[in-house]
Amino acid sequence: MSESVHTEIFLVCHSPMASALHAVACHGFSQKLSDLQVLDVLESQKKEQVAERLQHLWEASGRPANVLILTDLLGATPANGVSAWMAHSPCESAGVAGVSLPMLLRALTHRDEPPTALAQRILKGQADCASFFSEGHVS
Repeated sequence: MSESVHTEIFLVCHSPMASALHAVACHGFSQKLSDLQVLDVLESQKKEQVAERLQHLWEASGRPANVLILTDLLGATPANGVSAWMAHSPCESAGVAGVSLPMLLRALTHRDEPPTALAQRILKGQADCASFFSEGHVS
């Protein structure tokens, strides 16, 4: 029998995006999502501060063995802080930039996959999460 995997999900975004996505996800699941960790990054913070806060959040959440980190914008402070933390990550981790609500919901639904496989799953499905529509027509 294979060992069970649980990937903890961290949202690391410009403030207040991480908290807002968490609130909407809790609403969608009709419950508080205690294994969804939130880090809102202030505009005054540097990547080193983000990496340090992420380390503290990881420790406070019980030092999970598997972590997927979703961030908002590649090349911005939150993503750079995530990258700095992952360079010395004490756990199996993967990161994805460009977080959206559909991406987050998909990640929450498949937390039983390892971080890299989960990251690949949500990236593969991202194209299905955006649609064009005009008056009276949804594609």
